[in-house]
Amino acid sequence: MEKIEGFIFDMDGILFDTERISSTFWKKILKKYGYDMNDEIYLTLIGRNSKAGDEMLIERYGKDIPIEKIRGEKDIDMLKFIHENGVPVKKGVHELLDFLAQKEYKVAVATSTCREKAVELLEMTGIKDKVTVIICGDDVVNSKPDPEIFLKAAEKLAVDPKRCIVFEDSPVGVEAAYNGGMKAINVPDLKKPDKDTKKFAFKICNSLLEVRDYLKDIDNVNINQ
Repeated sequence: MEKIEGFIFDMDGILFDTERISSTFWKKILKKYGYDMNDEIYLTLIGRNSKAGDEMLIERYGKDIPIEKIRGEKDIDMLKFIHENGVPVKKGVHELLDFLAQKEYKVAVATSTCREKAVELLEMTGIKDKVTVIICGDDVVNSKPDPEIFLKAAEKLAVDPKRCIVFEDSPVGVEAAYNGGMKAINVPDLKKPDKDTKKFAFKICNSLLEVRDYLKDIDNVNINQ
């Protein structure tokens, strides 16, 4: 039985409860410019990098939307809010990271967020020092569900992708892990698992604490199933 050697975390929606904040500011800034966004539209953006997200919004709202200006304002306002209120860390994050550290596993973060913002949030929460590799949206060409970001993380960890487990909340993230030959544990956030997510996910857990409890018997986890 092949053994697991590396773990790769998505960031927003897995490590941080930031998708709700992002949704609020996207809606606020878009409304300022005369565009309406509902939850259904926002959910299509989750897990995608800024380039892919902008292309989707241009397709939806038309080529005249000042997307760079809107995204810029959204990012500034959201970061200001986080600086004033702190980064909301998901339940079980540090417990799971400490558990993996005790087991001496290799750990990476692979996020569609740009490096400058991602590193700042990881530093603010004390998570940066608990991971060995950080791959960001501006480190890759292709957005999820393309597996490029996870494959790069595995390469930097020096671990065979088949021996990696990915923690993801988004459907496109789960699919990306699957496309890269990895096992994805889906921990749902705003988007509940649909038919495809259930098909692509290795396992679905309600929280990272549940993940930790599942992995306590990690030596008997069969990643070939």
